[in-house]
Amino acid sequence: MTTTTFTDLKTLLNELDQGPFVSIYFEMAPARQADKNRLTIKQLYKTVAQQFSADFPNLSWQPYEQQLTPLLTDIPYWQDELPTSFGIITSAAHTTLLRLDTAVAAQACVSGWPNLLPQIAAQQLAFNFDLLCLNRDSFQLYQVNAGIAEPITLPEEAPTTLQKALGTEVSGGDLNFHSHAGGHGEHASYHGHNTADAEREIDHRNYYQAVADYLRETTTKRQRALVLFALTENQSLFRQLARNPYLAEHLTIERSPLNLTNGALASELEPLQTEWQAELLAIVRERYDLAVSQKLVTTEREELRTAALAGQIDTLLIDRESITSPAADWLLEICDQVLRYQGRVRIFPTADYPANESVAAIKRYR
Repeated sequence: MTTTTFTDLKTLLNELDQGPFVSIYFEMAPARQADKNRLTIKQLYKTVAQQFSADFPNLSWQPYEQQLTPLLTDIPYWQDELPTSFGIITSAAHTTLLRLDTAVAAQACVSGWPNLLPQIAAQQLAFNFDLLCLNRDSFQLYQVNAGIAEPITLPEEAPTTLQKALGTEVSGGDLNFHSHAGGHGEHASYHGHNTADAEREIDHRNYYQAVADYLRETTTKRQRALVLFALTENQSLFRQLARNPYLAEHLTIERSPLNLTNGALASELEPLQTEWQAELLAIVRERYDLAVSQKLVTTEREELRTAALAGQIDTLLIDRESITSPAADWLLEICDQVLRYQGRVRIFPTADYPANESVAAIKRYR
């Protein structure tokens, strides 16, 4: 018996072994309300024990009991770094603990397939990205996970200020840029001697070019979306120079990031989540409409299952409000197969759901 903790679907799928599976999800009350957590977990445990005996009468419940009992006994009393919700997926030999940053309804499921739907929905809502707080003569890079921004420590050579990027030979407060060829090819040198507005704009542009060049390499390594937080005029100049595929085009904060408190920064980030979710759903709706015109959409259950088993499904669409609890076995199987073939699962609120049937698939080919 082993227990592991995962937060991403790719790793989770690699670790899940043969079923049947017991899947439990619940939101955590604050640590001081341990009794409330204990009652919720106790009821969920009772539900899955009864369901397991009814659905799999020829299999032993004991391996599941041995794994779940100590885990469920400990969870209500955990004091440190409690997530918003927990998910637990258990087979006869392995337990996977999921820490979720969004609230989930308490639910229990016993099936031949793991119930990944709450995990999928949580990850779909979690817009994790890097945030570039860009001023005229400095920048700070943050990593944002589950709405919480933490500053990224950059190496000493990072061009975090104009002076670091353009040199220290300052005369009159401004810097000029010259490029020339040296022994190792073209490189830049900087000299300060002119305070004219035109020279300040040259320095501004050269600094942003240095930042853009540095971040292009950094974001390629990190492979996370980069959201720009800057004044409108600074946004315009930086975007002209960036040439960065990770720089978000529509998601942006157009104001000065100078002297923000942590609370003010958190407030600025809140609208991005809503905008990102709306943009994501709009893209999927467009893809669905195109697939309908190309006759690449199917909604019939057996066709869905056949296409999933063949790796034919590119995107599975699910109406969130239509998902029953516990989720149907056939839907869990299809989700599992779509993800294993590198497909995507998108769970929509009813108001945004584009199809007529509660489950639909965009196929890769006919």
